[in-house]
Amino acid sequence: MKVPKYLLATLTATAILAGCQEDAPQDDIEETSDEEAVETTETATVETGGRQLSEIETDDASLSAILEQAETIESYEASLDLTAAVDGGQPETLEAEVRFKDGEPPSLHLMSEGEDRTISKDGTTFYNNGTDWIDISDSVNVDQLYHVTYRNAILSFADIKNELESEESGDQVIYTLEGQSDEVFETFEELFAVEFGNIDTSEIENDLEIAVGKEDSLIQSINYDAQGEDTEGAYELSGEVEFTSFNDVDEIELPEAVQ
Repeated sequence: MKVPKYLLATLTATAILAGCQEDAPQDDIEETSDEEAVETTETATVETGGRQLSEIETDDASLSAILEQAETIESYEASLDLTAAVDGGQPETLEAEVRFKDGEPPSLHLMSEGEDRTISKDGTTFYNNGTDWIDISDSVNVDQLYHVTYRNAILSFADIKNELESEESGDQVIYTLEGQSDEVFETFEELFAVEFGNIDTSEIENDLEIAVGKEDSLIQSINYDAQGEDTEGAYELSGEVEFTSFNDVDEIELPEAVQ
């Protein structure tokens, strides 16, 4: 399997298959086995997987409201549109739509490019390779299937909130940042689980907008763009995330073909 090295950690190897461009130039991709790709994902998941929202200590009223409201969220839908490019190479893109229901373990239904790709329920996970549904339950757990979860979005927001400006707009509070900040870039590199490797972020330009519901204190969308350049060349990262249908997600069922 050929996978762009800076998108390896975004989803498991099975889910990345749906987003990779098969005709990408050879110079811009590296050949990686499924096992190695999963190991990369596991490493990225460990970095944030142990953090809990309850561990965040703050006297910020708006952040406290977001944290309090998060405790009431049992399900949601999310969409992700991610683009990354490095050293002038062909941009790689990944589009995903997710239905998520909390639980022990949580249930997840992931679609990419309009096709069902991964469905997980009660610890059983199947991946659609385009022909058959493959049981990957022994290879990966649900926490590794999709990294841009609502919980991780809140963790990222909490890490950088003191750098953001805020302004009320209709029924939303819009948090923004424009300018240089390696901390913000590294935060979204981690949230999107994109691995650029060792690059100089000292002069990176960020453009960030996070929309939060004024009445319900729910993060509704994240729009992030970053561009930078070091001695090796230019790089860029952009991601658009939307969270919708809070506590209004139908039951997630395993594919009929395997029931």
